[in-house]
This record gives sequence, structure tokens and C-alpha cells, in this order.
Amino acid sequence: MSILIRDDGFKPEDWPHGFTQNRCEINGDNGAALDLAGDADLSELQRHLNNIGLIRIEFKSFSDGRGFTLARRLRLMGFTRRLRARGPLLADQYAMGRCQTNTNQPQLRQ
Repeated sequence: MSILIRDDGFKPEDWPHGFTQNRCEINGDNGAALDLAGDADLSELQRHLNNIGLIRIEFKSFSDGRGFTLARRLRLMGFTRRLRARGPLLADQYAMGRCQTNTNQPQLRQ
């Protein structure tokens, strides 16, 4: 089970529809959320933004800030729904991510 970090504390996963990289499987709040790599090309995504309920941006490492840039670009493109940062972020980066993302999904060490 995934643990999310939000402004109101630690919460369990709250997206019931799963995640996909296939843009054909997204359908607003009733479809799968879209997974994006931190270096994703957003050029063809703009026309789909109204059909996406949640976008999860993958951070490969805590030193890779491209996901923050991607989140900012999505907000500038008009995406107002849920954005989630996923990966090995440092505690100090949560505040930086909050400027654009709604939740963080840390990668826990096992």
C-alpha cells in the first residue's frame, strides 16, 4: 500500500482507478491517472489536460529536479487538477514541491 504525504499529514492511497502511461486509458476522475517521467515531452498532452484527473510525476532520484519543472509547466498550461510527485524526495523538497503538487508519494526503502 502506498503512503501519501499531504498538507494534512500521512494518508493512504486515495486514487481508486490505478495508473497508466497510456493516454488512451485516462478519463477524468473515473479513469486511470497518468504516469509521467520527469523528462516527459508535454507537447501532445495539452489537448488531453481536461480529461485527466491526476498526473503522477516520477522522480528518479532526489537530485533530479526535472519533475518540479514538469509540474510547473503543467500548471502554466492550465492543468488545475491533482499533481503528485513520486519517488525518493528529501523532506526539504516537499515544501518546494507543494508549490505545484498536491501530494507526494515517497519511495520507501525496504
